[in-house]
Amino acid sequence: MMIEGNDKPGFKIDLHIKDLNNALDCAHSVGAPVPMTVAVQEILQWMHSHEGGQKDHSAIAQYYEYLTDIKIGR
Repeated sequence: MMIEGNDKPGFKIDLHIKDLNNALDCAHSVGAPVPMTVAVQEILQWMHSHEGGQKDHSAIAQYYEYLTDIKIGR
């Protein structure tokens, strides 16, 4: 899907954000470090802020296209 540029929602980024917030809350409540979860959450928040919240999580490729100024596939 990423290579084809297909971001038709299967599981929307905004739903991932909600789930990751729950995971972070749980981890923080028991003092568990979850640095990779935080990193993914930041990427998803960027997507949400750039009109990507309703897209499929495969749209994360757009984040890397933005960072590198390189188009993936298509």
